[in-house]
Amino acid sequence: MRSEKHSAVGLITPGTEPCWSATRLSDAALYPEVLLNSIEQQRARSYHEGTPRQNFSNGRILVKVLAAKMLNRDREPSTKLSPADLTIEQLCPGCASTRHGNPRLRLPDRGGSLTLSYARTGGWLVVAVSRAEQLLGIDVADAADPAFAPGSGELLDDYAFSPQERAHLQRMNLPQRIHQRASWWSLKEAVAKASGVGLAGEDGIPIVEGDGKHVLLSSPGTRILALNSHTPDSLGHLLPDTLVGTLLWAPRSTK
Repeated sequence: MRSEKHSAVGLITPGTEPCWSATRLSDAALYPEVLLNSIEQQRARSYHEGTPRQNFSNGRILVKVLAAKMLNRDREPSTKLSPADLTIEQLCPGCASTRHGNPRLRLPDRGGSLTLSYARTGGWLVVAVSRAEQLLGIDVADAADPAFAPGSGELLDDYAFSPQERAHLQRMNLPQRIHQRASWWSLKEAVAKASGVGLAGEDGIPIVEGDGKHVLLSSPGTRILALNSHTPDSLGHLLPDTLVGTLLWAPRSTK
């Protein structure tokens, strides 16, 4: 069920609807004082040296920066949070590993935790924060990525989309098809993140159109916001024209 309410700046708070924001990964250079903790440094070393490792490190820094900015909007100056006050935690419900699994944002001074979701693509980062009682997933895709283009796009169709989704795509003209592939891919990723099973779950890549649609998408408690260059984030920023995304949230009790 799609939300009919498009977010305006300042309307989304962690107590009601998710906050979300976007920025360029290169903006991490503006915050040299924000450092990775030892666990994040270890994870960074698992990425190939160069751009992959830098993108991970920049993303972790900016998740904390954007989260602090969003959470500080309604705080008094004396209670404002620093990015250094925030900790990104992960826990896998299957194996209890802290190296993967759905992330949470730990607040300082026994302030509890918030649900957290984030994604990187095309040199950009998107971050969403919501109250702990909500399922949350955010993702963004670059429609200019060759993966969504003619030829390579058909290869993506073979494994990423159901037969009904592929039939729907074939009825579109080429620009519409490319845009829809990217949009649906971001929705599938957001569903996978919110459900906690990922794209490799036992049910496979979530179906978002036609028969067999993922249960989250048919729940009356689920809300979806389409993200694009016309949708201001919670801090008033806009995505570039080629990026499309999805913010999905639902009650944690949703099955």
